[in-house]
Amino acid sequence: MRHAMPAVGLFFLSPVVGELLLGATSVDMLWLLPMQALLYGGGCLLIRETVRRARRGWCSILLLGAAYALVEEGLLDQMLFNGHYSGNYDMVSVTHVPVLGIGGYGLLSVLAVHAVWSITVPIALVEALVPDRAREPWLGPAGLSVTVALFALGAVITGWGSYDDSHFMAPWPRLAGTAATVVLLGAVAFRVRRPVPGRATRGAPRPLLASTVAFLLTSGFMLVLQPSWWGVAAALAIAAAALALGISWSRRPGWGLPHVFALAAGATLTYVWTGFGQTPDTGSDGTVNLMGHVVLAVAAVSLLYLAGRRVRAYGRSRAGGQPSAATARPPVV
Repeated sequence: MRHAMPAVGLFFLSPVVGELLLGATSVDMLWLLPMQALLYGGGCLLIRETVRRARRGWCSILLLGAAYALVEEGLLDQMLFNGHYSGNYDMVSVTHVPVLGIGGYGLLSVLAVHAVWSITVPIALVEALVPDRAREPWLGPAGLSVTVALFALGAVITGWGSYDDSHFMAPWPRLAGTAATVVLLGAVAFRVRRPVPGRATRGAPRPLLASTVAFLLTSGFMLVLQPSWWGVAAALAIAAAALALGISWSRRPGWGLPHVFALAAGATLTYVWTGFGQTPDTGSDGTVNLMGHVVLAVAAVSLLYLAGRRVRAYGRSRAGGQPSAATARPPVV
């Protein structure tokens, strides 16, 4: 179990970040976490394991995170097509795209929320906690089979529970198109190579600068993403700038794990402040939820502090030529 702890941690951290820290699920509904972990954690862990086995990079994780978003919100609970999915908002009729039967605002929201925060950020944070094992698989055949089974169970529970609650089923051409897009994203994810170091004369930015820029860009994205075409266009521009900047930085000499962690830390801090203004989709919005989010915010900052210390210690050990745990890696489970 000690060797499997990173996988277990990621399994539960994904729904904590994706639901609780965002504020989509109130703290008084914490008992739902094991059920949410089946889908969130199972999907996140599967994406991480397949990408690391294939020796692909963060662009592959982002693409598979986008595929996960379409699976959950397009095929299972079908929020992308159901304008009455939530009593708090309608993500279909605003910025509606008639041909696709979805809203541009809703599509961009779920792609960003899941691809970045539900999938990529938890992976980066847990890998920072175990930097010597950050690029190796954490699961063997048995662990991977269990993860697939848990994710499948989560998909069945989510899909059936959503239909039983709303009795909504999107037209089959839209479901088929969503499924085809998921397959396409998966195929592209395993064709994308890691960024090749370029001939940049400047080195990678300091991790603190990378973290600050990530916080400002992700915060700006959340602020401008409003249910209007102007909001969608502005958020898309910020997302494109962030992606281009990240790829450019990753090609510079000296780019490594501290910088990846810094980007994830900046994005995590955005969720910390965003959660205070979020109306929960599940659970009550009151004093208990507010105090619970204060606790979550403190826990998130503490986790970032611990991960940052481990990344720095790992960097110093490598720079000093000291042996690390990577020289004696245990077998995966």
